[in-house]
Amino acid sequence: MMIKNQLEFQTCLKTEVYCLDIVLLMIDIANITEDEAFQRINSYWGGKDFTSEDDIVFHEGPEYWVKTIYYEQWNWWNYKQEDLTPRKI
Repeated sequence: MMIKNQLEFQTCLKTEVYCLDIVLLMIDIANITEDEAFQRINSYWGGKDFTSEDDIVFHEGPEYWVKTIYYEQWNWWNYKQEDLTPRKI
């Protein structure tokens, strides 16, 4: 897996590692493929610039981003798992 070639936004090494953590957790939580996980991240963050190691994105853990990126409901924490809808990509 060449993560840098799969991300469609600007990154630094810290962001690449963080996105890989998100991809791996999304595969586990949502039971999706690696390709779909990268598609979802690119769909959500495409065009952004995450070249700063102090970016606010790091203030939330990978599980927060997995669920925010994967689910349609922005306030997913207020729903039961079975009531959540995957975001269309």
